[in-house]
Amino acid sequence: MSIGNALSEQLSAKVTELKQAVSAVGEENAARRPVDGEWCAKEVLSHLAGEDSSAIVDRLNRFVVEDTPELELTPGVSAFTPDRAQTSLAGLMSRVESQYGQLETFLAGLTDEQFARKAHVVALKGSPMGEYPTLSQWAGFAINIHLGGHVNQLRSLA
Repeated sequence: MSIGNALSEQLSAKVTELKQAVSAVGEENAARRPVDGEWCAKEVLSHLAGEDSSAIVDRLNRFVVEDTPELELTPGVSAFTPDRAQTSLAGLMSRVESQYGQLETFLAGLTDEQFARKAHVVALKGSPMGEYPTLSQWAGFAINIHLGGHVNQLRSLA
């Protein structure tokens, strides 16, 4: 199995877990914060959706089309706006599903050689990936650690 197909399958499984966690939260609790300063379910989904519907794929595509692109990493940005606060939980989940569906297709279409390409991410200098992660490392982290962490966050909100 290619790296792209494996990552695409992992992403599909995480999105299924995400949908289950969101349905357990329910619309009635979607805007409830467990503690002041912590994110509600709508804010978690806003973070996963990002500000732009193609931002996730665009960022990863930079590994493919640029030689060692400089990528910024800004943890904790939720993209939660007044409009999103008024959007239903199902509407936000639909937006996330659409974006991650695009990402699944993108990942499945890449070659193993493309997954070996690197980017420069200064914020990761002290991390296990180092400041020059491969596309495979970045995508694996985004799926299994980042998205997986938010699945667990939503489960705790239920």
